[in-house]
Amino acid sequence: MAGGSAGRLLLQILLFVIVARMLGTADYGGFVSVTALVAIISTFAGLACEVVLVKNVSRDPEAFARYFGNGLALLAITTPVLVVIANVAVLLLSGARVPWPIVTMMAVADLFFLRVNMLCAAAYQAFDRMKKCALLNTGFSACRLMGALLAVLTVRHLGIVSWAFFYSGSAVAAALLSFTLVTRDLGWPRWFIARHEFRFGFHTSLQSTMFFAMRDIDKPLLSRLASLPIAGLYAAAFRLADAAVVPIRALMYTASARYFRHGRNGALGSSDFALKLLPYGVVYGALAFAGIEIVPWLLPWVLGRQYAGAADVLRIFGVLPLLHATYNIGADALSASGHQSTRSSVQGIAAGLMAALCIVLIPRYGIYGAAFANITSHATMAAMTWIALLAHRKRHSLALAAQAAATDK
Repeated sequence: MAGGSAGRLLLQILLFVIVARMLGTADYGGFVSVTALVAIISTFAGLACEVVLVKNVSRDPEAFARYFGNGLALLAITTPVLVVIANVAVLLLSGARVPWPIVTMMAVADLFFLRVNMLCAAAYQAFDRMKKCALLNTGFSACRLMGALLAVLTVRHLGIVSWAFFYSGSAVAAALLSFTLVTRDLGWPRWFIARHEFRFGFHTSLQSTMFFAMRDIDKPLLSRLASLPIAGLYAAAFRLADAAVVPIRALMYTASARYFRHGRNGALGSSDFALKLLPYGVVYGALAFAGIEIVPWLLPWVLGRQYAGAADVLRIFGVLPLLHATYNIGADALSASGHQSTRSSVQGIAAGLMAALCIVLIPRYGIYGAAFANITSHATMAAMTWIALLAHRKRHSLALAAQAAATDK
């Protein structure tokens, strides 16, 4: 997974450089404003069907066909409703003026085809076949990169509208390839609706929505409260810092099935596992911080002089990998031990804090106000997650002690 993530990281950086250069700060700001809002909404596509699949199939491999079919069915059911919501969100919250058919096309790409690819990757993840899991995740980035290269070669003046066709087409191609591989290796889906998992799936989707809202709501708000070029500069800096988080996601992806196995023993078991992972995340976060502080001087050379203003913001974002590592390791322990609602509450508070800080700080401090809001929200979320996890761990330990004392009597 680390090797696959390294390849995916390289592909994503190349894709980012190509798209940012060919669109320019204004169109790139508009593109990111749309995709950020779609990302926030997309977590309800399929009601976290990929997490439900890993949860059940990691414990019972014979259940694969049913939970693969459940995921595909829920994606087909939820996508149309979410596409409508995405169009309304872009109209109300974003400063980008993108025609609704283009927003619809981009939304379908991310709400359905991207999620199909994620579901297929989760199928391999549930069986601990991490090479294939990494291959599908890397393959999706490769398809997007090929779409960008094709756009550069065939379109003379590329804007957000023309790029949307290549962006969506590459998602369709990647999803079809992933589905073909999974059905060949693991078998065909059996159409099934796991109604008993709706509550878990809803809470998982809700906490993911809160997470993406906290991570991405600053971009459309910046485009609306400031300007599209400023949003483009900000998004470029954030995208580079976020690329450094990919190895953390690889660690969490690899550990996901084992989290659920440890979670059978409640918060005590999952937190023990989280505490073993935490030093690795912290060390990587510190190294990533040092690396990000070196990168800013390259920005005008790599992206063009129009992105020179993103350098200072990128330095502020250097702490993001450390905050992501701290948060994700603790948050997955909460989910695996059945405390999904606690995780959702923490993310909801952080998302609300992010939105409030953006509304207050962006009109006064512009791009730096948005960066401060982002870092403050991430730090708050990481701290609250570990406070909640350790509180659940203490309660679980006390309950076990009381049970042991009662047994002795």
